[in-house]
Amino acid sequence: MSYFDQRPQLFRILFGIVAAVLVMFAGYNIYRFGKTPSDENIFQNPPARAYITRSFPADLSETSGDRADSIRIGDLILSVNGRKFPSLKEGLDYVSTLNDTSLLIFMVARPPNMARHTYRVRKASMSPDYVRELQPTALVVDVTPGGASDRAGLRVGDHITRINGREFKNVGEADAILRQGQIGNTIDYEIIRNNETLTLHVTLASFGLQFSFLLFFLSGLVYVSTGIFLAEARPQYAATRLLGVFFLVVGYVMAVSIVSRGSESPLIDFLRRWSLVIGLLTGFAVSLHSTHYFPQERPNLIRRRWLRISGYVFSLISLVCVIVLPAWGPAAVVITNGVYVFFVPILFRKDSPVEYRRMNQIVRWTGIGIGASSFAFGFIVGRQGDFVALRFLGPFGLLLMAMPLAYLVTIGRYQLFNLVFRIRRGVQYSFVSITWLLATILVFMVALSLLVQAEIRFPYVRITSSSIEIVDTPASREERNAIERGTVAALAIGLTFTIMRLHKSGGRFLSQKFHRAQYDYRQMGRELAEVMSSTLSMTHLAKGIVERLASLMKLKRVGLLFFRDQQVCCAHEAYGFDGSTWEEFCLGINDQWVDGLKPFDQEVRVDILPGPLKAALASKEFFYVVPIWSKERLVGAMLIGEKMSESAFTPEDREFLGAVARQASVAIENAFLYEELAEQERLKHELAIARRIQLESLPQTTPDVAGLQVAGISIPALEVGGDYYDYLNGDARTLTVIVGDVSGKGTSAALYMSKVQGILRSLHAFGLSPRELFIRANYLLCKDLEKRSFITAMGGTFKPAERQLTLSRAGHLPLFHYSTKTKHTSKIIPRGLGLGLAAQNIFADELEETTISYDAGDVFVFVTDGITEGQRESGEEFGEERLMELLTTSAHATAEQIKERLIAAVEKFAQGARQHDDQTVVVVRAM
Repeated sequence: MSYFDQRPQLFRILFGIVAAVLVMFAGYNIYRFGKTPSDENIFQNPPARAYITRSFPADLSETSGDRADSIRIGDLILSVNGRKFPSLKEGLDYVSTLNDTSLLIFMVARPPNMARHTYRVRKASMSPDYVRELQPTALVVDVTPGGASDRAGLRVGDHITRINGREFKNVGEADAILRQGQIGNTIDYEIIRNNETLTLHVTLASFGLQFSFLLFFLSGLVYVSTGIFLAEARPQYAATRLLGVFFLVVGYVMAVSIVSRGSESPLIDFLRRWSLVIGLLTGFAVSLHSTHYFPQERPNLIRRRWLRISGYVFSLISLVCVIVLPAWGPAAVVITNGVYVFFVPILFRKDSPVEYRRMNQIVRWTGIGIGASSFAFGFIVGRQGDFVALRFLGPFGLLLMAMPLAYLVTIGRYQLFNLVFRIRRGVQYSFVSITWLLATILVFMVALSLLVQAEIRFPYVRITSSSIEIVDTPASREERNAIERGTVAALAIGLTFTIMRLHKSGGRFLSQKFHRAQYDYRQMGRELAEVMSSTLSMTHLAKGIVERLASLMKLKRVGLLFFRDQQVCCAHEAYGFDGSTWEEFCLGINDQWVDGLKPFDQEVRVDILPGPLKAALASKEFFYVVPIWSKERLVGAMLIGEKMSESAFTPEDREFLGAVARQASVAIENAFLYEELAEQERLKHELAIARRIQLESLPQTTPDVAGLQVAGISIPALEVGGDYYDYLNGDARTLTVIVGDVSGKGTSAALYMSKVQGILRSLHAFGLSPRELFIRANYLLCKDLEKRSFITAMGGTFKPAERQLTLSRAGHLPLFHYSTKTKHTSKIIPRGLGLGLAAQNIFADELEETTISYDAGDVFVFVTDGITEGQRESGEEFGEERLMELLTTSAHATAEQIKERLIAAVEKFAQGARQHDDQTVVVVRAM
């Protein structure tokens, strides 16, 4: 057992430090590379120095590029008759030994594309003056379009001989001279083009990254990220530690090596060079070591300590060779170590278990494919030059990314190291869609580029005012240009529409494949409505809704519960479960379900439900719950799981589910209809009793208080109501009038009204003012009142002897006061909040108490909103103005007459319309 098996956290810390250092160094390296002055071209050492100075005919025997029937100016002679010569003089000496009729076979490299051609030439057809030997030059193999070199006129295939008048031995020295320049300054390039010497003035720019370089760099970061993830996530396993180190060092080598350039700091150059060498050799050794543990431990290999040690020893020997033998280049290191790491496991493959071989197939074949590709890439680059590396480096980097992907796929497929990888379908769809979009754009750009570059020849068409003629006479240049531009434009338009249709067709296919097709909500609504209207059986109804909803919305699972009396789950059906799992789940349904869903009147996410309900639903992978309400009763709940597309639910989806719930409520009501009819009859009888009790709880007699006439009435809109009035007499010299209105109406409002009445009567025994009465009542009501319910109230204490009224208003309608002095009716509106709406301190701060003096003949009217909001069929309301006008004209009447006239006026105004709210009136007239 290794030390890190016992201390995985220590490995995690040390690995994290090393990874951070390497990532920062790689980032610094690419930053420095990107900020280096550049002429925005790529040059390399030419493959040969024998330069053709004059074109001459030759027979083409074989080619690896464009076809030509002559050797051209600028071609570089690679070999003569299959022989390579260190210098031009030696080559000419060899040719001079042949007679004039001898056949010379030349292999030449042709800039700018560096294609290689083999030509046959008679010696007599070629003069030694046709070739010259170049001094050391830098051959330009790529020029950034629009870049500094392109603007200066530099072309691919040019040979740079001097930079600012300075010669160089190789491209390394040329690059060093270049980097001595300053960004924005101009340097002089002396070049050879078509055997002519030219001088170009290049203004240096800040260097950017070639796209191929960037892709390869990003591929290295993928390796680094994979290594950090494996090592940091599971440091307790030897396999993840080794793989983490392997991917980290290989990714570092990829990220740093491709953008390596000389630095002004020798230390930085030293660190970069040797960190690359050590990282490369460490990667090979660790890779061999990891085969002992991945994908399964192999005891037969672990017992052979010499085997894993040999990999590190071989890497150490390679490092010594690199130090002692400078000629021992990177290629030799890669080849020898790669061969060793590849063939050693093969020797013991027969001893590996069958399960090991099965689990390792993806990694093994990916490694073989990458190894073969790497060998082919290196071989081609070695023969064709660095320009091939520039062109194919990006795709090669993408190919290398297959290795970490193969490891991750294997880990995820067999859930190794307790790691479970699962790419959600939403991510898959996004990736495939973006890839398809980029592919269509790429096809369009390539096709458009080919179209623009194509030479399209048309017969000359002459269009006159009376005819269209096709003639043999060549068209003028202007006419040809116009025809060609028009044709290219028409073809480009056709190409655009074709690509757009192709993209849309592929998009539709992907939408269907990933279940992303748009829903036809109307059709879905019709199909569900048909299911709901075609059956009265509770079980069949639930099953039909569940199956159709899962099919139409492409859901992984759906559940449907029906509740009787908001307590008993009387039916339950589901899609996406086996029978036993769903049954066990439904057995756990209790009153907490209804209580947990009651606060929600529309679809709600599972994660905001109360704790036990949330846990139960989340364990079954439900995402949404859609309560089904009917007549303010929770009659069911739809449980919605994830979409098969694994995409988020849209507002349209949620709106549709809400509509389904509303439709389902009707169907459920139909199923419950007969049972509810009997229940309604019973409730009707009980409500009649409740109405009688409520009316009897209101004041049955009018208090006799000297100096005051009092009259009051309350008319419920339904059997029972939420309006309330009361006379709280402390003694014969005072009268406290309370008028209240509970939010809502019907039974619940009536029950709250009774509770409020009891509280106020109990508290008034303490001789409290209206303000103190409301403050204490609010304290008690806030504890028990539902959040959606509240009570408005108006309380006034009359003191006839002093002709004063002490008034407080808890969010109620104004008090209407007719003054005999002004002959005018006004509204008195003290500040205050409704009971049960706010905490005690806020309620008390807002509640105002007002003292009003009055005279004999003054009239005070307390009403609820059933009076002022009494409606006609048209929706027009009685309003406060009509009330005030009636009070002004009726102020001379008695309190009883004013009350009756007001009730009659509201009834007459309604013109027979149904009373929609409770109506309460209390009139107090001063004598």
